[in-house]
Amino acid sequence: MEPLAALVRRAQAGDLKAFGDLVHATQSKVYALARSVLHDPALAEDAAQQAFLRAFRRLGELQEPEAFAGWLRRIAITVALNIRRGHRTTLLRLDDVPEVPVLDEAESRWSDLQRHRLSAALLSLSPEDRQVCDRRYHGGWSTARLAAASGVDDAAMRKRLQRIRQKLRKEMEAMEERTVPHGESRRDFPTQIVELLARPALIDLPENPVGHLAAMLRESFVDFRDVTLPELFDFEQARETIANEAIYVEATELHRVDERRILRYDLTLPLLLTVRYEAAPLKIWASGKCYRAGTIDATHLEAFHQAEVFWLDDAARIDPWAFTGRVLAATDRMLPGRTVKLVPTEYTMCRQAWELSVDVDGDWFEVLAWGIFSDKIVGHLGGDPSRHTAVGFGCGLERIAMLRYGIDDIRKVESARAS
Repeated sequence: MEPLAALVRRAQAGDLKAFGDLVHATQSKVYALARSVLHDPALAEDAAQQAFLRAFRRLGELQEPEAFAGWLRRIAITVALNIRRGHRTTLLRLDDVPEVPVLDEAESRWSDLQRHRLSAALLSLSPEDRQVCDRRYHGGWSTARLAAASGVDDAAMRKRLQRIRQKLRKEMEAMEERTVPHGESRRDFPTQIVELLARPALIDLPENPVGHLAAMLRESFVDFRDVTLPELFDFEQARETIANEAIYVEATELHRVDERRILRYDLTLPLLLTVRYEAAPLKIWASGKCYRAGTIDATHLEAFHQAEVFWLDDAARIDPWAFTGRVLAATDRMLPGRTVKLVPTEYTMCRQAWELSVDVDGDWFEVLAWGIFSDKIVGHLGGDPSRHTAVGFGCGLERIAMLRYGIDDIRKVESARAS
C-alpha cells in the first residue's frame, strides 16, 4: 500500500478510493483506541465510524499529510470520549474517564494502564535514548542542555526528542491495537518488572544526589573501564556455575521475571557472569539500578542504585591494602569528616572482606563493602589463582546520599537535588 501521506494527498484531491485505502490502513488502530476508552465493542465500532466520517469531512483542513496518523488519533479520541459521556450509567463515576496515552508533554495525569504502557514502551528504546528521556522528563533538562551534553545543536535535539516520542507513541499504540491488558507487555514481563525496569536511571542525572555521588565516586577510579551489565539474567544458569558462589540473598528477595530469569539484585553476579580475563588487567567500573523485593520503607527500596569496582590482575600489581586506602579515600570524598568503622565480614565469593559503617548520632550505618575474591572466582573469570588476585568493592548510592544530604527517608532521594 502507498504511504499514508501519498494517500492523504490523493484523497484531498477528491480520490474516494484513496480515502478508502486510508480507512483500511488505519481502522484497526482507530477501533482499538476507541475500545480502550469505551470498553464496549459495539460502541467502539460506532466511534470508529464517526471518527472516519469526521476525518473525511475535515480532510481539507489537514495542512501536513505526514501528520495524518496523529491527527486521526486525536479525532478518534474526541469522538470516543464524547460517546462515553453520552452513555454514562450509574456504574461509572463522573470522573471515571481514562486519559489516553498520547504522550503529550503538557499531559500531567496518567491512568495506571497508561503508565504501564509507557513503562513497557520505554524498554524498547536504546540506552542512549533512555538517558535522554530520563534527563528530559525526570531531570527537567532543557533542550539546550540536552543538546550540549550530546554534542549537537538545538534543532537536532528537538528532532531527536520528536523521534523518541513518536517511537514511544507507536509502541503504546501497538499495545492498544492488540488490546494488551494491564499486567502484560509486549515483552510479556509482569507489570511490576516492567515498571521497575522503566524507572529513571538517577546515575545519569548529575543534579540528583545519586547522580552527583556516582560522578564523584567515578573520579576516584578514572583508571577503571566503564561497562554496562545486564539487568536481568538466567538465575538457574548462575546457580549451576561457579557464580553460585556470589549468591547471598534470600529467595524471597528476588524479583523473578519468569521461571528462570531474575532482575539483578546487585552488580557482582552479572559481572561474574559476563566478563572474562584475557591476558590483560581487568579493571572494571559498573553502576546502575538493582532490584530486591521486600518491604519499602525509610531505608529500603525495591529499585536502587549501586556502583561497583572490580580489579583482576597479576598479584604483584595489586596491593589489597592500597586498594583499601583508595576505598577509604573515596568514602571520605563522598562523606567528608565522618567517623567510620571497618568490620571484617564474610562473603562466599571472598577469602577476606570488610564492611564500612558511618557514625550517625551514635549509631552505625553500613554504606559499602569490599574484599579479596576467592581463588574459585579468579579461576572462573579466566585467571590463574597462583598468579592473579582480584579485589573489588560495591556501595548503595541512595544510602550514601541520605547521609551526605541529610535526607531522612530514602524514598525522597529520587526527587531530591544535590546542593
